Amino acid sequence: MIEIRPWVKREFSFDQPIDVFPALLERLRGTPARARELIAGVSDQVLAARPKGKWSAKDHLGHLVDLQPLDEHRLHEFLARTPALSPADISNRATEHGNHRQTACAHILGRLRIGREELVVKLDVLTAEEVGISAVHPRLQKPMRMLDWIYFVTEHDDHHLAKARRAIFWAQTSERMTREDESQ
Repeated sequence: MIEIRPWVKREFSFDQPIDVFPALLERLRGTPARARELIAGVSDQVLAARPKGKWSAKDHLGHLVDLQPLDEHRLHEFLARTPALSPADISNRATEHGNHRQTACAHILGRLRIGREELVVKLDVLTAEEVGISAVHPRLQKPMRMLDWIYFVTEHDDHHLAKARRAIFWAQTSERMTREDESQ
């Protein structure tokens, strides 16, 4: 199984044309549905499990919700033509203390859906000029257009959906091995 590269080690090149923006919005719009499909039929015990001491599937989904205020703030920074975007909390305090493993999945998914819908509604009406507004990303230390930022957000969503899928896989594998050991 191929290891998933840590998010903070990802590199990005921002060279997509403006006309891919609607497709990126569609991808962003689809995150909640893909998250819902990912966890369908999976037990709450598996979704809350922290395989290998890492985040649970619920933690990964909750993390996307935790970052929605940053997304809103960055959108306002772009539109205000702020030269540099605000940094994310790299320690992920909101997720570490978010109690996501004890939160109902329906609640997490509902908040994710509402947040993504609200963001997409605001983005969907932007002009090509607005989508081309640029600011420096604090961690990457390079300029990104609003288009590039949305690409970055969709990549981040997919990164955490992939991590959630791995957490489910490892939790289910561990659960299956425990049952087999108990039956012997």
